[in-house]
Amino acid sequence: MDNGIRIETPRLVLRRMMLDDAPALLDMLSDERVIKFLPMFALADAQEARAFIERKFLVRYARADAGERDASGCPLDLRYAVCLKGDAGAAGRLIGYIQIGEDEAHDFGYAYVRDAWGHGYASEAARAVVAHAREAGMPFLTATHDELNPASGHVMRACGMEYRYSYRERWMPKDYDVVFRMYQIDFAPDVPTYRGYWDRYTEHWV
Repeated sequence: MDNGIRIETPRLVLRRMMLDDAPALLDMLSDERVIKFLPMFALADAQEARAFIERKFLVRYARADAGERDASGCPLDLRYAVCLKGDAGAAGRLIGYIQIGEDEAHDFGYAYVRDAWGHGYASEAARAVVAHAREAGMPFLTATHDELNPASGHVMRACGMEYRYSYRERWMPKDYDVVFRMYQIDFAPDVPTYRGYWDRYTEHWV
């Protein structure tokens, strides 16, 4: 690991996202099957891909490099391009991204190109980022998945997260009802279950 900027696993390199990644990101996030369970519509062109990288990654990196941290004192730059390892361990082809949000939920999320599905890459990257979040002092992480996307729940369990509750949300910007399953992993003692979604949405259950 390199100060949170680069993480290596047996098959992957996790590094900072760059504007040069826009073409690969456009290929991934213009695929309707890839974005089906993401809170966004398909990217239309390279300009939208660059704007996505700027908004979701580069702004956070700049704030982190300036010394800013989130409300719990944790890094803002725990968000990575996920690349297959190339020659001599160099970062090769981009196959997805993985990130931890800076909000109070410490929400953990990811997306991958279709031909990377089913190879264990998502779980491999998730375990590495969860381990780094623990080392960085995060008190806990949460993650949610649409109940119609059980493969994402498998990734959450593979990195040690536990199911806590479900809730129904009118999901934006796609504007339809979704039942989400909320998972959590605790790094500090006596961390309570994050109740933000439970309190926000009237339909919730275990």
